[in-house]
Amino acid sequence: MKATSTANSNTAFIKYWGKYDEKLILPMNNNLSLTIDSQNTITTVEFSRDFPSDEVFMNKEKAGEKEAGKVSRHLDLIRGVAGITEKAKVVTENNFPTGAGLASSASGFAALTVAACAAAGMELDKKQLSIISRQGSGSSCRSIYGGYVEWLSGKRSEDSYAVQIADERHFDIRDIAVVVSTGERPMSTREAMPLSIKTSPIYNTRIGLVPSMLEKVRKAILERDFHTLGKTAESDAILMHAVMMTTEPHLFYWEPRTLELIKRMIKWRDGGLDLYFTVDTGPNVHIFSLPENVNEITTRLKESGFGDFFVSKPGGGAELVNRHLF
Repeated sequence: MKATSTANSNTAFIKYWGKYDEKLILPMNNNLSLTIDSQNTITTVEFSRDFPSDEVFMNKEKAGEKEAGKVSRHLDLIRGVAGITEKAKVVTENNFPTGAGLASSASGFAALTVAACAAAGMELDKKQLSIISRQGSGSSCRSIYGGYVEWLSGKRSEDSYAVQIADERHFDIRDIAVVVSTGERPMSTREAMPLSIKTSPIYNTRIGLVPSMLEKVRKAILERDFHTLGKTAESDAILMHAVMMTTEPHLFYWEPRTLELIKRMIKWRDGGLDLYFTVDTGPNVHIFSLPENVNEITTRLKESGFGDFFVSKPGGGAELVNRHLF
């Protein structure tokens, strides 16, 4: 009853901010992302009657009560589906900062789901794994698949899952994740999203615009139209952060250096360098580019004092591996 999985993080082109159902984690809108290859999690799960309680270790340290509780609740869901009662030992490691807005929960819960379901003796398809993973962390359902992935919102749990728009070989772009800050966010997304729904005067405006943006992005991916893809993703990121900033209390996830980098990128683009940006729920910035522009962009980042970054290609989906962490 032991298994290990790896899963990659993902970067959303069209994001979700707010849930139709908080308990089941059903998003207010469909959303679409790219699974990336350089930011990943590896997780080993073992169920045994010898364990009196769940034990969780994250990045070589015993997990705090809050994080361990999230993992145990997700294991409870999986135990219920599998019909087992054994407690588990979970050891997980990220190769990138945790809790800093770089989608560590996406790769983390995707890896946890795949490993735990296998350790519990279940053979599930990607749709089933996506539905289970979603209930631990919404965006993790997208990391079950590689490449370009859309999460369908649905109104029932069984209708809300990820589907692959195109695999990782279809459209070769680059995602440069620039680490502006590794500090944890001042408010978790689970706490913040309901506040935006209730208090932001522009929340419904953005929700109304999402279907047309999704259609543009789907078409751009299939047609390998980098400019439409980048422009639309950038617009949605700005809209989502405008919703956050107009929430009560105001949610400012950007740091001063976030805005500094965005303004530099706009200047670089005006000068002929082909790139676009997005910002998830934190201060860190993702730059989208074509492969031939990566060297120039990374050189300028270093020269500007933004030398801490990850360069990613489109990556594959979550999978089982033979290398256990314990």
